[in-house]
Amino acid sequence: MTSTGTVPNEKTTAQPEITTILADDVDINGTMTFKTSVMIKGTFKGQINSEGLLVVDQKAKVTATITTKVLISHGEIEGDVTAGEQVVLKETAVQTGNITTPSIMMENGAIMNGAFIMKR
Repeated sequence: MTSTGTVPNEKTTAQPEITTILADDVDINGTMTFKTSVMIKGTFKGQINSEGLLVVDQKAKVTATITTKVLISHGEIEGDVTAGEQVVLKETAVQTGNITTPSIMMENGAIMNGAFIMKR
């Protein structure tokens, strides 16, 4: 609650604007670098470097080392995640690996096998 008595908007309550979608029939191996936002619906293996928003869709399977500003995961991620602002694990998310971030939100039903490292 703010000093004026209002509840601030959560970053994750508004529908994020996705600029690029990797469809569910896409299978990528390698390094992906982007500045805005990407949603992965298919399979990705490698490394992800982002200055923006990464969304992992419910049926997506990602095996990668991830560095991003914000991660919203509905799907399966295997690998360490570093997020500069926030990680959101939705109820269908499965995370295997460590998460380093200043802010974490984990819904009931999400699975996390790893460590949380909270840094400001």
